[in-house]
Formats: sequence, structure tokens, C-alpha cells
Amino acid sequence: VFAMTKTAKHRSVQSTNDSCVISKHSMTCRGYETDDFLHYFVSKPARRSPLINRGYYVRAKCVSRLLLKYCSFLGKQSCQILSIGAGFDTTFFRLKSAGVLPAQCRYFEIDLALVVAKKTEVINGSSELSKLVGSPVEPGIWTDYCILNQDLCDLAGLEASLSNAKFLFSVPTLLLSECVLSYVDTKYSDKLVAWTARKFQDVMFVVYEQIRPYDAFGIVMLRHFATLGSPLISLTDYPDPDALKERYRSLGYDSCECITMREFFDQLDPKESLRVRLLELFDEFEELHEKCNHYVVSLARKGDVFHAFEPGFASQTALEKIKVSTEHQASWALCDVDVSLRRFGHASVTTQNGKLLIAGGFAENGGKHHRSFAPVLVDLVDFRSELLDVDLEGRQHFAMTCLDDSNILLNGGRSSPLKAFQDDVFLTRTSEDHYVASNVAYNSAAPTPRWRHTLCGLRQDDGILRVVLFGGRTVGVGALGDCHILDVSTMEWVEVGHGNDAPTPRHSHAVVGRDGVEMVLTCGLSAEEKALNSVHCFNVRTSTWVRLPLSGLLPRYGHTAHLINARILVLIGGIGGDPGTPSGIAVVDIRALTCREVALPAQDPHRPFMTFGHTSVLTKDCAGRRIVVIVGGGGNCFSFGTHFNRQVALLDVEDCMV
Repeated sequence: VFAMTKTAKHRSVQSTNDSCVISKHSMTCRGYETDDFLHYFVSKPARRSPLINRGYYVRAKCVSRLLLKYCSFLGKQSCQILSIGAGFDTTFFRLKSAGVLPAQCRYFEIDLALVVAKKTEVINGSSELSKLVGSPVEPGIWTDYCILNQDLCDLAGLEASLSNAKFLFSVPTLLLSECVLSYVDTKYSDKLVAWTARKFQDVMFVVYEQIRPYDAFGIVMLRHFATLGSPLISLTDYPDPDALKERYRSLGYDSCECITMREFFDQLDPKESLRVRLLELFDEFEELHEKCNHYVVSLARKGDVFHAFEPGFASQTALEKIKVSTEHQASWALCDVDVSLRRFGHASVTTQNGKLLIAGGFAENGGKHHRSFAPVLVDLVDFRSELLDVDLEGRQHFAMTCLDDSNILLNGGRSSPLKAFQDDVFLTRTSEDHYVASNVAYNSAAPTPRWRHTLCGLRQDDGILRVVLFGGRTVGVGALGDCHILDVSTMEWVEVGHGNDAPTPRHSHAVVGRDGVEMVLTCGLSAEEKALNSVHCFNVRTSTWVRLPLSGLLPRYGHTAHLINARILVLIGGIGGDPGTPSGIAVVDIRALTCREVALPAQDPHRPFMTFGHTSVLTKDCAGRRIVVIVGGGGNCFSFGTHFNRQVALLDVEDCMV
């Protein structure tokens, strides 16, 4: 970034900085973190989405924790902090005003001329900020704080500028870089890293940056930043934590450890995690966790002083991991489909005439993105879709099941995290490929309105269809653990009592019927927002639960499930699993109580396919092989905007079982 002096490039960087500080300000205004100084640098405050607020919170919390531990670790010792590409970051002012910055610590920042000029102007115009920076020495340099305009690619100039500001290379120093090195050509950023290792006697380099450019989320993320004029140049050279660790070690640092923001978020103190969950309504779990999987903090150290420094978190290498098979990847074929199938958070069901009915979700229509209902019937041979003439308010994360009379029951869903739908809907089949909608009238109290739950059709001894509902979430409740049975012949609901083996409260799990009398429930997300890996079987005839003592299954949620035969269950995609790879295909042997994890196919950079927010159906191809057709999927994220899968994926499930 700093090597490119074109005005357009600098404006792009300035725009990124402005957007970042507005998002940080929004996050603090909602109570995630405290910052009494951001408002000085925000001319037009804006309230960001809960997803953006949480994303910036995780970043701020991790970096702040390391800075506070650094200040505490060095105590009264002479030390320094050098922030590279600081933008309108207010860390110095927060540490100084709180009295935690060591008395003998000087704080330095480096950035582009546009940013430096604006930040200096704001400081000079504020008595409160001016009081904290100390006595002025020359423009941009005070006794306690310095902000310098310097090109990072000019190392001789950088060293001269720092020396002129009385920067000392002999004292312990923390280097901080947030979302900077990713934008710099590695030819220059490697030289910068090597220079810091060579020049400093005792140094700790804290770097926050993007990773994992090769999965679907990473591909879309890279494409997005490139369109903004800020391409993530270094990610292909240093794509993951292992590559980053090797980078710093090979360039002169003694050691390096990394933690993804997903790992850090999962390790928050339970009280702090609960506090964050209660700040505002939130339902974008998949996008948040994927975003956090694609950002990392690296902590590189050199010199004796920092050998005893404890960062206060466990890196990925210290956590127990389940092996994902990379020797044998799954295989799929991607088939382009029309815009009606570009949606996520929808529901689908196979009709009695063998077609797939898809409805609801967040969808693309006429170039616009919005919550929709817009049901379509899809031919599972050629994937042609036909829009049905059913006009209902758009809903997301509801459940559907097909009844004996060809009617379809729609249960639950939401219009927003503030509003769960109160009325269920029947889609009544009036003729071939034609349905009409009507509200369902139950003859008993219905379960609490909810979303992200499941329905499963089973039969008791009398042969009458029962619909089993489990879990989900609702307004004010992070996860539900109740189970209800609907007798379709009487339209009455009965709640099932909890047993010792009943699943804990969860949502975004998956269920599949087995032998007409059992429901197999897999994984999900807990009320504490932890991905689960438990498997439970519910028998509708005895209304009892059994937990299967399964081994080898990675935690996940937002996946789909299919029973291939009497003993083999496959789980498709979702979020969770190994922090280093997207959730792939879990092949579960229900009888042997074992599981084998199979990696997803390598992504096509021109056709990224996300396996969350999707639905799927088990069918056969023209050769009679069993395949799973994955329909829809994608998400909203401030790292790339909105992505809809533009294809359906035909997953060769028999190949996964080899």
C-alpha cells in the first residue's frame, strides 16, 4: 500500500480507514468495548449491523488483550510501541488515559500522508487529546507520542524518520500491524519483517491479517477487496497460520504463534461471552464464524526479554484436532442454475412426484437482495425451475415437511431476529405442480414460535404420520431444547418429556428419519454459540432418546444430513469442524459408532461454492449412482458483501464412502 503513490490508491486506503473507524465507533456505541476517543475521528457516525459490530469486537478484544499484557509485562521498564498503518486507531489515548501505559513507554505510529495530516489536525484541535500526547517537539512529534508519514518500502527512510523522532532500537518494542501487511507486495513486506528482526534487540510483532484464500469464503473475500482497489496481495504467499509461522521464523524471529479469531472467540471467558451475546439481537452465526476463521493474529518474538511473555490464549497447535482425510477428497459437479435458486436460509422438501420444492430465504431478484418466499419447483434431472404462484411474506430459517396427502407443512421461521412467525402454513397441492397457501389451524396449543429448528415425519404403530419438532431458537432465547409431536390426524401437539439422553438445547442441527420410527439428530449450535458434535436417536413409538457414543465426528452446525442405508449417515458442510478447513463430508457409521471426515473438493476460483445456508436432497444420477444435490447457500459478510451460490453441486456420495 505504502509503495503505491497514486492518488487513487491513497484515496482507497483513506476510504478503508474511514470505514474502519466508523465501524469501530458503532461497536463501542453498542457497548462491546469502551473507547472515549473514537468520536473525535468520526464526522458522520453510523450504526452498523450486529455482524459488523461483533467482527470488530473480536479484533479489538484480541489486540487489546495483547497490548494490556505487554504493558503489564514490562511494568516500569523502558519500552516502546510502534503501530504500522495505524489509521485513526485510538489505542495510545485509551492506554494513556487509563494509566496502564508504562511511564517509560513512548508510542509511535506510521501511516500515509493523508491519514497523518488528518490525525495530527484532530489532535491539535482537541485539548483532551493534546493533553495526553505530551509536549510538542515538532509537527507530528510530541514527548509521549509520535505520528510519522513514511513509506514502509523505504527502509532507510523509515529508519531515519524513527531515529529523528528519538526512537530507540535497543529497548523492548512491540510492533503492531492491523490489516496492513496483507496489502503490501511480499517482496517489500518480507524485507520489512527481516529488517525488524535484524534491527531490534528485543521485539514482539503482533500482526492482524486475513488468511485462507483458497476456500469459497476466501475466494470471494479476495475478489471483494480487489474490486475495492485494495487487493490482498500476500495471501497466496502466506495462506494459513503454518505459513505465517514459517515466515517469521525464516526472516529472523525466534518463534511465532498464531490464533484465528474463531479460536480466540471460542476461548472467551464465559461471563464475557454472555455479556456480548446479550448486547444486541444476533442471528448471523455462519457469517461471523467464517469471517473469524479467515482472520488471524500472529505473535512473533525475538530476544530474551519476551521469552516469558504469556499471551493468554491457546493457539491452534495446542488444541486437540480430529484428522480430516485429505488423501481422498469428495468430488462434485457444479451445474449452473437460474436466479430463482440463488438464495440461502431457505427450506426445501421433496414432493410426492419427485420434484424439489424450495421456498423462502434471503434471495437475489432483479439485481436486488432481500428476504423472500418465492417458492419454486425444481426438476432434479435438468434442474429447470418453475416459480409457483404463492405470495407470502418472506421468511428465513423455517422448516418444511411433506405430508401423506401431498400437502406441505411450513413451520416457524423469522422475518428478523426480533420477529418469529406466529402462524404456520399449509401448501395444498390442487393439481399437478400447483399449490395454494392457507394458515394452519391446530386443535391444541402449538409450540413456541421459533426458527433454525427441524421437523421430521415418523409413524407410530397405528401407521398415522407424526411430525416431530425439535430445538431451534426464538426471540430472547439463544437455543431451545424442547421436543414436540404433531398428530396429523387430529392436528394436536404433544410435548415430549426430557430424558437423560435427550439433546441439550441447540439450533441449526440436522435430522433424518430412519426406518420410519426413528429420528437421528446430529450436531448443532448451543446457546453458548459452541458447535456441537453429539448424535442422538429419538424413537417416536416410545418417545425416548438415546445418545450414540460416537467417535471421530467434528463439531458443526448449519449442515444437512442424509441416511444412505441402514447404517451409513452423511453430513454435508456447515460451519465448525477443524478451524483450519471448512466443514466437509462426515461419513457416520451408526452401527460401528465411528465417523470419517472427508474434505470438500478443491474450489474453482471462478465458481466458489459455499456449503452453508444451503439445503440438499438425496437422489440418483442417470447412471443410478446415489448423489446429494446441494441447493442454494452463501451469506452476507462485511468482508465481501453478499454471496449467492450460482450453481447446484452434485456430490458423489458413494465416492465418499469408499
